[in-house]
Amino acid sequence: MITPESWPTDPGECHDLLNRLKEQVEDLQAALDQAAKLHDQTVQGLEQAVEELRRELELYRRYVFGPRRERLVEAPGQGHLFELDGSESVTAPPEPPAREPKAPARTRRSRKPDYDRLPQVRIEHDVPEADKVCSQCGEPKTRIGEDEARVLEFVPAHFELHVHVLPKYACSHCRDGVVAPETPPRPLSGCIAGPGILAQVVVSKFSDHLPLYRFEDISTRYGLYLPRSTLCDWVGKVADLLKPLYELQKELVRQGGVIWTDDTHVTVLGGEEPGSQKGRFWVYIGPSAFPYDVYDFTPNRQRDGPAQFLANYAGYLQADAFSGYDGIYTGSDGQIVEVACWAHARRKFFEARSSSPAEASLILEMIRRLYEVEDRARPLDDAARRAMRQTEAVPILERLREALDRLSSKLLPKSTLAQAVTYALNQWQALCRYTEDGRLTIDNNVSERRLRDQAIGRKNWMFLGSVAAGPRAAVICTILAGAKRHRLEAWAYLRDVILQLSVDASPESLARLLPDRWAQAHLEHVLTHRLEESRQKARRRDERRGMRRLRSK
Repeated sequence: MITPESWPTDPGECHDLLNRLKEQVEDLQAALDQAAKLHDQTVQGLEQAVEELRRELELYRRYVFGPRRERLVEAPGQGHLFELDGSESVTAPPEPPAREPKAPARTRRSRKPDYDRLPQVRIEHDVPEADKVCSQCGEPKTRIGEDEARVLEFVPAHFELHVHVLPKYACSHCRDGVVAPETPPRPLSGCIAGPGILAQVVVSKFSDHLPLYRFEDISTRYGLYLPRSTLCDWVGKVADLLKPLYELQKELVRQGGVIWTDDTHVTVLGGEEPGSQKGRFWVYIGPSAFPYDVYDFTPNRQRDGPAQFLANYAGYLQADAFSGYDGIYTGSDGQIVEVACWAHARRKFFEARSSSPAEASLILEMIRRLYEVEDRARPLDDAARRAMRQTEAVPILERLREALDRLSSKLLPKSTLAQAVTYALNQWQALCRYTEDGRLTIDNNVSERRLRDQAIGRKNWMFLGSVAAGPRAAVICTILAGAKRHRLEAWAYLRDVILQLSVDASPESLARLLPDRWAQAHLEHVLTHRLEESRQKARRRDERRGMRRLRSK
């Protein structure tokens, strides 16, 4: 501390003191600048953290309270805001009509139940004999007609015990030997259960999503107590019986050249570690030439499961951006080609609307144009679909890439929009690959829809009892998924499969039991009402999208 009394009188000493004071001032200013910079960085980091927490809160609130559908509801005529209309438009939209056309009237299928298909029990009612004599002349009355009153009733299901009688014959004179008919084959060796009850138990658990303890109560209601331990044994043995048909579908899917895949978790008990663990169901969907949905089970989400399933596979693999697939792509020497999902990329821009509404809406509008092309290309064959994508979708993708490059150079790295842009640019080649082949789709939603059964099931039966139950569940889910894909009555299909495989598991028999071939031979078990419902749903969806496109112009 320098005081007036200690101030030096020598000019040289004064000069040295001033230099030291300047150095101290500069050091203090540098410290202040460093503290201000650190303060700004801290404030910026806290602001980013707050923004990230706010975004997560919005996502959670939307997940709990809001709509799940990621639809953009824009005002009519807003396309010019994104510089996508007019002469700069990549695709030339059709001229809007003078007035908005009305949707064509569609004929609704009658929802009245077809009672005539049911077995009919005729119950006769009659008047007393005294009323059949005329009270005036005493002559018997003549029946001149009748009225009918129909009542729908329900007869509870019942168990039947089929007793197969096998008579034995022998000659009482020469004693040449004893002859008897062959014992009818059993689906499961040494098991009393027939194909009908086995199919019912499996369909009840894996198609109707009923836990076995509920079937235990239902069977008691119908007159027979079946312990759930017995039911578990039956399910496991049925899975072993169905394994050859599962392996055939697995091999055919790997020959298709295009596979859609996704996974979902399931709780598994009885692992090596105490408590429960998360297993994974993986679905692998074949193209229309090989129309089968094959499930696989792994005790974890490591890439070993997909790598083993896709060993020696060559073709397109459409999946999400799970890092476990990266080693599969690079380790296949170009045999497995990655195809990414535009639905995943779009979702990230949809979530960035709150922080960057203008930029995110521009990208979403371009992606909407891509989906418009897909709506018009869906009814076409593979070659025509590819040609339309090359003509109309590729130019949109080129402009979309330019917009992403512009955004990536000016966004903060940790912002929500920057993360969406980075995700799209990292996946860009795989995102554009669907335009190369007409069999591919713009997104991977088909595989996500196939996993709904497992998502619904785990809310009912809650968990798998052991790790060994996972592969057996995958076998059964594959067989029932084939019935669902081809809209077959699941119980009839599974009963026949169980019965046939218990007798003959040759390659010819397995080929006949494939769901698409079985459906052609058993048209009476095809659920036509489900087929008509899906067609009507698709028509209504296309009509709604067409009207929204007209209103947005």
